[in-house]
Parts: sequence; structure tokens; C-alpha cells
Amino acid sequence: MFDRITLAQDLLDCRGGLLGHKGLVVSPDAIDEAAAAARPGPALPLSETAVAEDLHLPMGEPAYRHLFRGPGVQASVARTILAIALPEALYAELAAVKAADPGRYRHGLATAALAAGVLHAAVGEARSLPDLAAAALLHDLGMSHLPPRLARSTDWLRPEEAREISAHPLLGAWHLACALGRHPAVEAALSHHWRMGQGYPRLSRPPPRSLEVVAVASAFAALTQPRPFRSEPFDARGAVDLLVAEAAAGLADPTSVKLLVHAMRGGEGEARLLRFGRERHGHAPVVNRHSPIAAPARSEV
Repeated sequence: MFDRITLAQDLLDCRGGLLGHKGLVVSPDAIDEAAAAARPGPALPLSETAVAEDLHLPMGEPAYRHLFRGPGVQASVARTILAIALPEALYAELAAVKAADPGRYRHGLATAALAAGVLHAAVGEARSLPDLAAAALLHDLGMSHLPPRLARSTDWLRPEEAREISAHPLLGAWHLACALGRHPAVEAALSHHWRMGQGYPRLSRPPPRSLEVVAVASAFAALTQPRPFRSEPFDARGAVDLLVAEAAAGLADPTSVKLLVHAMRGGEGEARLLRFGRERHGHAPVVNRHSPIAAPARSEV
């Protein structure tokens, strides 16, 4: 598992602004230093942006109907996401992602809504939730710095393509550190493929539990949405089945998976008392050419 990349070319934002020079070494320590030095611009509420017009997209997904059941949950999730506040430059990034890769844009929206729904079921409405929802919305921003062909690939990834993709958590975290300073979105971008220490990149400490929830929400959203390398998405039960199996194998945080299941069951009772069953009845795609990514010891992008 690797913990740094060296930029093979200048890293630019969607407007051509320089984020990092060619030759820059991007590591968790460098990201932390960039966050400490950042001077974020004025924050604009998401409710005043075009992103607010797309909030209905995840709310209407059939796979998420159990989590968003009832107007109370939907209203709470909507309030949380609409209260997100970000610099205008990051809304420009989201608009660029929407234009270039609508599926990736919907993935961010779905992850934000799912994470907000799970956390609402666990703790109710809290002042910290908009920042965590922002972290979920932006967690995959690093993918926008990769060649578009990687997002459209329908077949097994070649080793060099997997190496390119493995850089995106570091690229996204660096971008967000420069734009937001110290913010949960930076660590969410860095840790959403950490997978209980067996993913990438290597981190010196586990992320906070709230960001493990973001990672599980991202995985659930990815499984239940169309991908070019699958014949069809998993249904909600099939996605949960896979996450439960990964939690049992030490590849997903068991508590966060329990919180997801707890929320989908209506949030009744105590999540810690939930026990995973053994039978699996969910639908899985007939064709799934997903390539697990084994990150290199060193990487250049």
C-alpha cells in the first residue's frame, strides 16, 4: 500500500488554476501542511446554488426508498445538504463534474444523501452534519483529475490504469485542502478507500467513525448505481449483502455497515444490537468486471 505520489504534470482546477507544480510530492503530511496554510474564500450555502436543484435525484432512487422513507427523514436530509457551505470555486468543480461525468456527479449527491440519512438515524440532526455531508458530496473529487477514459472503461483495468486510479484519493485530498483548509472533506477524500487498513493510500491512523460512514455510503451508492463494467447495478439487498460480507472479512467498518442497515430498517431500536444474518437474498449483476485496485509501492501521476 502506497502513501504518496509525485505529480508527473501540473495539477490544475477546472478553471486552469494551479493546484500543484509538476514534481510535487503529495502525501498525507503534505496535504496536512497545505490545509494548515490554506486561506479558504467566502462560503456560499448550497441552497443558493444550482446543486440544490438536483437534490431530488438521490431522494427518488428506488434503491434508497427504505432509507428515505417518510417526509420527516427526507426533510432532515434535505436540510442537512442545503446547509452545506463551500467556496464558489468548489461549486464550479461540481458543475464541471456534472457536465463531464454525470454519473460521478450523481454518485457524490447520492453519497451525501445516504451519509446524511445514516447519521440522522444514528444521532439525529446535529450542527456537524452539513460539514460531513459536504465531505460525502466531495469525497470523489480526485477522479476529476484522471483521464476520462478510466471512468468509461467497460473491461478489466490494466495494471497501469489501476495505478492511475489509485492516485485519486491523494489528488482529491490535496485539492480540497487547498480550497477548504482543515475540513472533514479533506480526510474523507483521503480515506474513502482505506478499507480498515487494507485499501489505499496508507494512513498513520484510522479515520473518524463519521468518515467511515461516508466510505460505506460511497460503497453502497457505487454498488447500486450503473457502472460501465457491470451489466446492471446491485439492488439494495444485494449491495448490503456484499458490504456485510466485506465487514466480516475485515474490508469494511462493521459499525458503519450496521448503521447503514439500521437506517434502512427505519432507525428503530439500537443499532449496536443489530446482528447480521447468514442468508443472502439480494440481486447481484450477471456481469461485473470490477477490478480490485492494488496500489503500488510508489506511484507517479
